[in-house]
Amino acid sequence: MAISVSEDYIRVYRAWNSKEHQVYYPLKIDGRYLTEDELLATLEEAQAKDLELAQRQRAHFMRKDLSIERLVHSDGKIVGLKERVRHREGRKPAHVFEIRVNTEGLSKPKFRTISIDRHGYDKAFEMSLDIICKERGLDKHSPIRKIMMESLYTYKGQSPKDGEKVLNAKSIEISDMERALMEHVQAFKDKKNVIKG
Repeated sequence: MAISVSEDYIRVYRAWNSKEHQVYYPLKIDGRYLTEDELLATLEEAQAKDLELAQRQRAHFMRKDLSIERLVHSDGKIVGLKERVRHREGRKPAHVFEIRVNTEGLSKPKFRTISIDRHGYDKAFEMSLDIICKERGLDKHSPIRKIMMESLYTYKGQSPKDGEKVLNAKSIEISDMERALMEHVQAFKDKKNVIKG
């Protein structure tokens, strides 16, 4: 409860969005303190106001927690979802999605891994997304989940339209392409010199 009592008033306060919302209930009327019945009625009113402010505060944090900016990074990857290779002694390396969910109601983050080797890339991604959505209270058919599902192409390094590799191009592939292009240019120059001479 966010209620404080002083000699002269009861203060109800909650803060969200960098703003403090507060209401004061006086304990004195015309210089005299409230009677016991008046005090109980004022306290009930203050508790009702505190409940209202608490609901508004929770709604604000839920909206903020479920906004797309809090769920998807600017690079297109999902907040709390990483692709990794886990190395453990005595076992072969495991390719997994590592999930970390931290929501308002949790005292500490929840961690989980889904095996890509076992389920396949697409299925493991979808299973990971289902866990994140469940922990954050998102419906399976929500538009935010659909946006998050499109992040699969970012994780794969593909374009969502045609599946072409456009991201994470390996430097080896680029240098091979540059070398082939340079050889083509040199061959063209050689042919040009032969025609001239």
